[in-house]
Amino acid sequence: RSSAEPSPQRQMAEDEGLRRRGAPNESSERASRASSPKTTAQRAVAYKPDIRVRLTVLRDWWSVFRSRYMDSVFWITCFALACQFAVVTYRNVGPVQPEVETPKAYAKAAGKAVEEAAKAAAALRVGDAALACLNYPGGWMWPLAVAALVTYLLRRKSTVYLLDFSLFEPPEEWKKSQAELVQLMNNIGRSMKSYEEPDLEFMAKVLGNSGTGDATAWPPGILQCEDPTKQQDQTMVAARHEAETVICSTLQRLFESTGLKPKQVDFLIINCSLFSPTPSLCAMASNRFGLRSNCRTFNLSGQGCSASLLSVDLAAELLQNNPCSLAVVVSTELITQSLYHGHEKAFLLQNTLFRCGGAAVALTNKASLIGRAKYRLRHLVRTQITDDESYSAVFQCEDGSGATGVRLSKKIVEVAGNAMKVNLTQLGPLVLPLSEQLRVVWSLLRRSPKRYLPSFKAAIDHFCIHAGGRAVLDGIEKNLKLDPDDMLPSRTVLRERGNTSSSSIWYELRYIEEHANIRRGHKVMQLGFGSGFKCNSAVWSRCR
Repeated sequence: RSSAEPSPQRQMAEDEGLRRRGAPNESSERASRASSPKTTAQRAVAYKPDIRVRLTVLRDWWSVFRSRYMDSVFWITCFALACQFAVVTYRNVGPVQPEVETPKAYAKAAGKAVEEAAKAAAALRVGDAALACLNYPGGWMWPLAVAALVTYLLRRKSTVYLLDFSLFEPPEEWKKSQAELVQLMNNIGRSMKSYEEPDLEFMAKVLGNSGTGDATAWPPGILQCEDPTKQQDQTMVAARHEAETVICSTLQRLFESTGLKPKQVDFLIINCSLFSPTPSLCAMASNRFGLRSNCRTFNLSGQGCSASLLSVDLAAELLQNNPCSLAVVVSTELITQSLYHGHEKAFLLQNTLFRCGGAAVALTNKASLIGRAKYRLRHLVRTQITDDESYSAVFQCEDGSGATGVRLSKKIVEVAGNAMKVNLTQLGPLVLPLSEQLRVVWSLLRRSPKRYLPSFKAAIDHFCIHAGGRAVLDGIEKNLKLDPDDMLPSRTVLRERGNTSSSSIWYELRYIEEHANIRRGHKVMQLGFGSGFKCNSAVWSRCR
């Protein structure tokens, strides 16, 4: 019995030997069962997609190669095929040597060669030459022909064009100076018993350092407080009035400038972050202009100041899957109900930055409209940062006293810089010249403490950077190595119109069209930031 039952010391030695040889024993199996997830949710959380990560990297590289270099590969392959075709055709026709080496004899011989070539083409000898190309003894013409066909199929992608865009021009009675805005906030504080003297001093200080000018627009629901006896109108009627004024007037300008009819619109996308009524803003525009009953509409909210490029991306996806279509994107921010009436400084910042504005953009892939298009969409990159600090950088909530507003984090500049770094890292391989990319790779291989920062000015001619604030623009100018002239559209729009949220990049593009020497082939980059935290970028090339 003692020999059949091993001692504890012997059992421990056997377990140790099994562990070293990799064989499972009872204790290891019990531990693995206890540590392994039991439910589907636990297994999903514990899953580490190592292979998927590698495939994702390969897919990104393939996407860059296809979008940037596939056209070049196609034309190089076609050129090689054309050269070989010419060589074989020349050999089949055969040269004609002149009997006497004089210029007149060479001209006569050349004319005879052309005549024989034409006769060969009439006798389908060119077709024989094409077959001879494919059966050429070198053996590399067949792969070239297959490569030309494959690259042609891979480069085929429905291109999206920007036909034109229009902007909201506020009435003169909507425009107020900084001094008038300070007095307006003072009247609101007295009538609604919300702002105290420190709050008014803080808003006046921020307003003076914001970079905004003396002709920025505010909606009538807020401006009626210029009369000290009246309170701010925060009703749905006032908010809808602002929405109809901004959106409908902008769409009317777009239809008049392009000559389009509302019935021609296939897709309508409206983005407004804070005001999302029922019926939707798309329903309001459809009712006003009598759009078709089968016009597909999308109302986007909560996307922040980067929502315009997000809407353009949605429109581009719809157009690429629906040929010969027309999409209209409207970007705005309605602030009638968005004014904060509390005392916390993180919330009071919004009262001094945001202003009225809007833009309507017509996008198409119709062959009949491409000749009239202003820009062609080259690339669009969207980035969503998901850490807690980025998520809460721009956050709508109540303060300690229950007043609702949008809280802006003190680290919003750092958060925006991090999002921009991630976005431009994805955009760089798509637009930067090969020399800039090689310098980046060389600095990584050298493991230099100061890595080389590529200059986007080597690939981009004009910049439209969201006019979110003076501090944000200063940081972007420094990090991207831009000149003051490159930032002039953003700073001018911030001074003349304030932060108009997602529509600011279109005001900047209009400034470039009116004041910069933009020509056919020039590339324009739009860069927007928004809550979440998001950073979106788009590259357009000028068509005419």
